[in-house]
Amino acid sequence: MIGAPKLPDLATLVVDDSLYIRRILRDMLLRVGIRRVLEAPDGAEALGVLAESKPDLVILDWDLAILSGEEFIRLTRDFSTSPCPTVPLILMLAQPRKDRVERAVRLGVNEVIAKPFSPKTLWSRLDEVINRPRPYTRVKSLLIPQARKPSNALAA
Repeated sequence: MIGAPKLPDLATLVVDDSLYIRRILRDMLLRVGIRRVLEAPDGAEALGVLAESKPDLVILDWDLAILSGEEFIRLTRDFSTSPCPTVPLILMLAQPRKDRVERAVRLGVNEVIAKPFSPKTLWSRLDEVINRPRPYTRVKSLLIPQARKPSNALAA
């Protein structure tokens, strides 16, 4: 497909209660060369997959059953107990209210996407976390990605 970047085949965990959304994401990932796609329908199962498989990347929804996206992020970023506290996290929000986005960033997500989103939007976020990773800062027991420096294009 024209416009789809070629990305490394990273083990990617997709966490969403909707089978439909997980299938769409799987298709979007396959189109850029990511073939190892793990899935979980809720935060609790996702934590189990995280511990067992240690994926290279996690794409998750904020509104999850059993264990919310917020709790999953907090537990994943806790370097004292998490199996992979620096795994890149891309968060999907159906209602990207400012307070939720800010809370998610404080907890340590790398990127945020508003639902619904295009393949191009997902691919740009994947490009950010894969090709331009940010170093992490320790905040209490959490590892948080450092803020991006604004580019000159944004400052203009």
